[in-house]
Amino acid sequence: MCGVAGFFTNKYNLDHLKKMTTTLAHRGPDADGFYFDEQSGIGLGHRRLSILDLSSEANQPFYSNCQRYVMVLNGEIYNYKEIANELGTKSKFIPKTSSDTEVVIEAFCQWGVDFVNKLNGMFSIAIWDKQTEDLLLFRDRIGIKPLYYYSEDCNFAFASELKAIIELVEKKNLTTDVNSVFNFLNLGYTAGESSIFNEIKKLPSGSYLKITKDKVIEIQCYWDIKTKVTKELIDDEVIAKKELKNKITAAVEKRLVSDVPLGTFLSGGIDSSLVSAVAQDISEQPIDTFCIGFEENKFDESTYAKKV
Repeated sequence: MCGVAGFFTNKYNLDHLKKMTTTLAHRGPDADGFYFDEQSGIGLGHRRLSILDLSSEANQPFYSNCQRYVMVLNGEIYNYKEIANELGTKSKFIPKTSSDTEVVIEAFCQWGVDFVNKLNGMFSIAIWDKQTEDLLLFRDRIGIKPLYYYSEDCNFAFASELKAIIELVEKKNLTTDVNSVFNFLNLGYTAGESSIFNEIKKLPSGSYLKITKDKVIEIQCYWDIKTKVTKELIDDEVIAKKELKNKITAAVEKRLVSDVPLGTFLSGGIDSSLVSAVAQDISEQPIDTFCIGFEENKFDESTYAKKV
């Protein structure tokens, strides 16, 4: 799962960064790492859950080959091998690790912010440019990976979870967003860019944030689902089913790339049952499944999970 945290301000130090990152230890028990530059006021922290390339060479923060950029990444890029091949053709890139992290930062070196359009995956990314002293944050298209940020009086901080930011900001300085409380009780989550606090926001899905050394913040949308939905329909049921099966199979197959054992969360519902079935069909080894049962019958699907 991994976790990222950091700040861009002269108010905090390395101890603050370590405290932030420690709150995310449950997200990444395998390793931690820190980048801190007192002069610029930048701090990047990372907790790692090792999935690809289990060696310490793939630990983060990760430096670009040119040493200009430093990055922390939470997530997984499913098409990193294809991107690596493209980089090899364009810039003679030869990876030193087998991780997607190295490919991501070298892709940024090659294409700048447009690199994000090449990524197929789930991610929240922070990249520091040591030359221009700009900090960039990226969030995946649908917003699968969380990324919160706080900006007040030239103090900027970000993290995968609220609790890391609260380590820096006293709770007495945070006010409750009443609408977010209403949404949470209604929907089970806080909608849009809002968090439970007025002062802390979520980076919108499909967007990136740039903050300069003068603390000027700009947020750009790089992907919008409204531009991807078309009116073109497949009205042949046989063709529609075949194409749907191909897309589901391809999506599951991309997610089975790992250097550690794989499993699926199997609730017994239609979606998790389908994913588990497709994963087992693709895999040469038995797929472990994990299910949670409930005493309340209206919530319990463990009977169906057992059948699957």
